[in-house]
Amino acid sequence: MKEIYHSVKLVEENCIGCSRCMTKCPMEAIRLKNSKAVIYEEKCIDCGECIKVCQHNAHKADLDDIEAIKDFKVKVVIPSVTIYTQFGSYINPSLINEAVKSLGFDEVYDITYACDIVSEIIKKEIENTPKPVIGSFCPAVVRLIEVNYPTLIEHVIKVLTPIEVAASLIREKYAKLNYKPEDVGIFYITPCVSWITKVKNTALNRKSQINGAIPMSDIYPSLLKYVNKNKSSYTEKSTNMSYTGVLWAVSGGQCRSMEMDEFISVDGTKNVIKVLNDIENGKFSDVKYVEPYACDGGCVGGVLLVENPYNAKRIALNLNEHINFEYRFGGLSDGLKNKFTVENNINKNYDIKLADDFESAVKKMKYMNNIINSLPGNDCGQCGSPSCRAFAEDVVKGLSSLNECKFIR
Repeated sequence: MKEIYHSVKLVEENCIGCSRCMTKCPMEAIRLKNSKAVIYEEKCIDCGECIKVCQHNAHKADLDDIEAIKDFKVKVVIPSVTIYTQFGSYINPSLINEAVKSLGFDEVYDITYACDIVSEIIKKEIENTPKPVIGSFCPAVVRLIEVNYPTLIEHVIKVLTPIEVAASLIREKYAKLNYKPEDVGIFYITPCVSWITKVKNTALNRKSQINGAIPMSDIYPSLLKYVNKNKSSYTEKSTNMSYTGVLWAVSGGQCRSMEMDEFISVDGTKNVIKVLNDIENGKFSDVKYVEPYACDGGCVGGVLLVENPYNAKRIALNLNEHINFEYRFGGLSDGLKNKFTVENNINKNYDIKLADDFESAVKKMKYMNNIINSLPGNDCGQCGSPSCRAFAEDVVKGLSSLNECKFIR
């Protein structure tokens, strides 16, 4: 199995063994060993919840620095649409784009055009995908399906995300201008750590065309300084942004922008897990599309953002009142559809089985159930595992021993 890159890292010297990350991790991917947190990487989906809850900076993201753009002749940035919701009140997107460009970029690419393309592909591909169709926009959710719900892989829509579509269009543009691929650096300003993982993960079938993911929180002070300095004298400019892309920042925004009916929008990893469990159990057969986000509220809840997510959602929804939005993508050719529709857009290399062969796996499952039945079931966490079930699995896998439970000695 190829090694899977993770953007969430543990800073062991900062860990005090408080177990807060262990109890809050929605994937039960963290244990406490020798009074220090340990991340079981095969379970981790890089949702960033541990970063959010740790008060001692023991969890961090493996970040790209803005200085990395200096390695390229042409520097292009794709800002997450959430960037337009991060300034406490309405700020014209054109001014924000100018602030981003002032960091040293040659071009700020409007991602909402790519959102329009993806929306049109989804409308067509949804008919060729088992119902309910599951959106693939959130990398953490896609990895969750890869890890825990392989039977649902066929339900995931087979289309590139707007970020990937935008990067492809940028590559084409500069190739026509006779730039070599290595001369053009494309960077995504990300609201979450899962996109850092997706950009850097070379173990996947499709190599990323994006050179780096820059956290919104790192550049925000510079952007805020620029905006505050120029907003009073700024002459408001028209924008070509479309409503589709802006709505993708919030939970339910994709479906509302596509005027889709019979859909479910779910945010927060634990809530996504509940919905995926129901889908796996045959529920929601009358639901056409599921729009899932690992972060609460959608992308506006990303751990690398600074604005209150509820206020950010308000700003995103109110942008329609300030901008003359126009759906800019009028038609979808078969060539364009095929170009951004991918058969193998997800990774199938995860391996968290109890055993390699079926017979051994059944025996270990029976042993695990026997252990679970012998445990108190109060999920106290004193054994260093987040739940009694997780502890039983650890014992079966040889990662813990029964005598670590204080209640069955």
